[in-house]
Amino acid sequence: MMILYHLLSTVLAFLIAPVFLVFSLATNSKRRGLVHHFGLVPAPECATDKKTLWLFALSLGEVTAAAPVLKIIHEKNPGLRLVVSVTTDSGYDGAWQKIPFADQIIFHPFDCLPFTLIALNRIRPDCFVVTDTGFWPGLLDLLTRRNTPKLLFNGRLSKRSRTRYQRLGNFPKNLFNRFQTLGTKSEDEKTAFKSLGVDASRLQVIGDPKFDALVKVQDDERKNIRAQLGIVDENLVWVAGSTHKGEEEIVLGVYQNLTRKFTDLVLILAPRRLERISALEALLRSRNISFTRRTAITKASNPQVILLDTMGELDKLYSIANVAFVGNSLLPPGGGHSLMEPLVQGVPVAHGPHVENFQQMAAELQQKELAFQVTGADEMTTVLTSLLEKPDNATVFTDQASTWINSRKGASRRMAELILEVLKD
Repeated sequence: MMILYHLLSTVLAFLIAPVFLVFSLATNSKRRGLVHHFGLVPAPECATDKKTLWLFALSLGEVTAAAPVLKIIHEKNPGLRLVVSVTTDSGYDGAWQKIPFADQIIFHPFDCLPFTLIALNRIRPDCFVVTDTGFWPGLLDLLTRRNTPKLLFNGRLSKRSRTRYQRLGNFPKNLFNRFQTLGTKSEDEKTAFKSLGVDASRLQVIGDPKFDALVKVQDDERKNIRAQLGIVDENLVWVAGSTHKGEEEIVLGVYQNLTRKFTDLVLILAPRRLERISALEALLRSRNISFTRRTAITKASNPQVILLDTMGELDKLYSIANVAFVGNSLLPPGGGHSLMEPLVQGVPVAHGPHVENFQQMAAELQQKELAFQVTGADEMTTVLTSLLEKPDNATVFTDQASTWINSRKGASRRMAELILEVLKD
């Protein structure tokens, strides 16, 4: 099957290259690292006798998970050459910010035989690591043929993905058994991989390194953030983060309902994709809601709604919130986003019912009353009203959230040790 895959990908390469090039030039999109997608990544600048670790992190979330692992590895083996590949602009920017010690940060090549061959011949990895997802069959096959160790960390399969894989016969079994080690966040993910025929000996529950990357904002910085945004002490704050299309209409309707009771409530609306900012401006105007873009705020702004049009600020903005909502969860198919970021700041978080990618985490947090599932506008209004009416519970909530997070730290060290052990051979 892989021979056929490589043949088809070679044919597609000659179609993809000109189309992608024209698209990039015409839309001014994907211009950074354009040639990386075709395997033309920079040649190594350091000594060729150094071993090379190539880590593939799809986007910003995966980069965040990988950063503490790579930091430990770099500290223990500073002579190791680190190459990090990503697929998105947010991942690329995040990698430069969170992994500045990496030797190379590149855009991942398309999984077409000519492109992956060129990239492999330039990078020459001694170990290849994938975080979360990103199972590119062609590249994994070529790495296997070169006897390059391959590790998967934070591995996860949604129910939809598992169903699709099950229709492909032995293909997923052969694909995942190419990894020497498949590290999962929980027993649920381990069971999911095992159901596809992955050898039990390859599977390990390691945990989620994102817990190790969480940092609580201190009081002085929190006060400074509020001042920068023109939010006075009397204001309550609701942060609606990583929202997707269709969710903002619901959030804004809830906000208008809440302001009838909480007249000093400020909403920080943070869409997952910045290219939707203009559409959200139009939506806010259509509802006659006063708003200010984050980049236009002055200390004297005293905004009603802040539309977050910057990258990389959301995690810290959760620290000034009284309540939070995490998107990609209200409308199907959803999938959810991580609930950790508001929790580490001691902020109670609401989410919709469609959190398949974080189902176990959401269930645990709901049981401990650290997170609250809402199915629509009415339930969201009720839950947020209840939370906003009880500001005195913040200290207790913060302590409980901190205990839950701290109990799940340590995955980064375990992952780093496994990688370093492989690189010894």
